Amino acid sequence: MTGASGVLAWLAPRAVPGVEVVSAEGYRRSLPGPRVAAASVIRDVASTADPDLAQLFDVTGSDARRAADERLAWAAARHGVPALAAAIAEEPALAQPGCADPHEMLVRAIVGQQISVTAATQQLGLLATLGDALPPALAGDGIDRCFPTMAQVAAGAEVLRGPAAKTAAVRRAAEAVATGAIDVSRASDRLVMTAQLLALKGIGPWTVGYLALRLGDPDVLLLGDVAVRKGARHLGIADLATFAADCAGHRSALMLRCWAAATQPPAAGAAAAPAAGARASRARPTGSSAGTS
Repeated sequence: MTGASGVLAWLAPRAVPGVEVVSAEGYRRSLPGPRVAAASVIRDVASTADPDLAQLFDVTGSDARRAADERLAWAAARHGVPALAAAIAEEPALAQPGCADPHEMLVRAIVGQQISVTAATQQLGLLATLGDALPPALAGDGIDRCFPTMAQVAAGAEVLRGPAAKTAAVRRAAEAVATGAIDVSRASDRLVMTAQLLALKGIGPWTVGYLALRLGDPDVLLLGDVAVRKGARHLGIADLATFAADCAGHRSALMLRCWAAATQPPAAGAAAAPAAGARASRARPTGSSAGTS
């Protein structure tokens, strides 16, 4: 299995009205151009003719996913974490969720900081009203507009509700990308992009790490993420940082496994494992809840 149905389930509660539609059979959305693209999901395998949706569903990443499984299984054997080995055997080659539009993904990551999925989707729905309406020939079946450009977000960010500081962070980021001051794309230099985004007030390590994950970085691990730490405990990983060192190059796959485990009961004997990063601050870092975007 590729995990495509898991990506579909991830997308469903986050679908922005008017921009994207999720069904049991697949996913449809508007994209710059404008165009409307679709992906179908059958027996956990995604297929699409659109290159951006192929990135979203990690359609071409099967070889990398198998290599990640091999490394994680080796680490699980070395550290005595049978629950992780069992999870890999039961559901191999999990897809790494990508993104259809990197600029939109940055906005989603900032908006989703420290709020629920429902609240983030509502806020993104407000932003969506700033986007251009689709031509009549493309509109229909729940999709009628494009997600706003970064210039449109920068000009209209005040439609957001909630803390003024977050609205200001969204505007700053959108302005920086719209003017070309920061390159947020799959081809960008990740170290440069990360440094530039972190220099913007209101954007922290979780946000840039999550963005990198969705841009396809195979080696992201958000150690401060609440769900990641919970999943590690459920798997019986006593020291996540030490374990992750043996997964270098494939830590995004480890994080996906931790997120998946966080939604399941602890493995037998794992409940007593000490929390990963127990010596770290218990304060919830910026954007430390997985899946808000």
